[in-house]
Amino acid sequence: MKVWRKQTVRSRNGQRETILSKRFYGTLRTFDDKRKQIPLTEDKASSLALLKRLQRDEDDKRGRGVTRQDEQRQRPVNEHVDDYEAYLTAKGNTPQHVLETISDCRKLLKVTGTKTVADLDGQRILRTLSDWRSRRKNPIGVNTSNHYLTAIKSFSRWLWRSRITSDDPLAGLSRLNIETDRRRIRRPLTPAEFETLTKVTQLAKTHFGNDWRLTGTDRRMLYEIASYTGLRVRELRSLTKSSFDLTTLTWTLPASVSKNRKASTLPLSPTLAERLRTWFVTIRRETLFPGSWHEHSRAGKIFAVDLKRAGIAHVDANGHYVDFHSLRHTFITSLARAGVHPSKAQRLARHSTITLTMNVYTTLNVDELRSALDTLPPIAP
Repeated sequence: MKVWRKQTVRSRNGQRETILSKRFYGTLRTFDDKRKQIPLTEDKASSLALLKRLQRDEDDKRGRGVTRQDEQRQRPVNEHVDDYEAYLTAKGNTPQHVLETISDCRKLLKVTGTKTVADLDGQRILRTLSDWRSRRKNPIGVNTSNHYLTAIKSFSRWLWRSRITSDDPLAGLSRLNIETDRRRIRRPLTPAEFETLTKVTQLAKTHFGNDWRLTGTDRRMLYEIASYTGLRVRELRSLTKSSFDLTTLTWTLPASVSKNRKASTLPLSPTLAERLRTWFVTIRRETLFPGSWHEHSRAGKIFAVDLKRAGIAHVDANGHYVDFHSLRHTFITSLARAGVHPSKAQRLARHSTITLTMNVYTTLNVDELRSALDTLPPIAP
């Protein structure tokens, strides 16, 4: 068993110079019969003593039959969360998704007293979420509870798939039915409301932003593009003139800005195409909506001002909300009202499942459902 200093050869003034590391290094044979170099101290005698002690520890683990999985299970759970965060980032998830997922995981693990992955307990997590939903001060809704559960379950599954744990301890946990406690239900704009909104916004004299000028015309086009394509705020921010092919009537969204991280090329409404042709002639910039209007929920605040100016209530008599994301609801509901097949609506909405398209984003009233029954043939003569 020996220790050494690492050598680095540099060239200075045409001469080669060898520089020794301050610390000594040694080779350690781990409990699972692998070899790795480890840094020691700056003193040779103490480095050799440290290396011998570390080797005795590894030999003791090998004698007791300790496995790599046992070793991982004893690591602090926060170290695994750090590794999981690096995994999500390398996988290409958006910074916002990584931030929210890791934040939810850390909060749950801290409150449940989880120190190592061996302490990960599904019943304790369920009790904690139940307490958060029933507490008197700032209770969370079912939707928020499901977000926490999804985050911690994805972390638990990653532990299993990475062979850090022998099984997924949270595999049996399931999300709650959001319909039993929806704190915020969005609704789409009616055709009359949307027409009023765009007309009033077009005539507005005010503009928003210091580093950009989001005029009334810009905002009208922003709302129309969102309602005819279903694009989200971050996706709208990336649009340029070249995003739209007004000859083939298609629009393209790169994977880097799409929520599902997939590039999309979809058909463009002829009505929207005609309005874009007219608008493009009046603007010289390539980026359609430049500036920081999309940051820190500014888009929603701007939309709220235009809603108030148009006389449209933020919350209706049924307690349903209208906000910027309601424009996406308007797009998908309009597809359903037009009789578009659900599978086509799913592709146009760029949803992963048809359930999300039909159950969450599609809102039809009683009269529209009644008109569907009118098309049925008589069941009996």
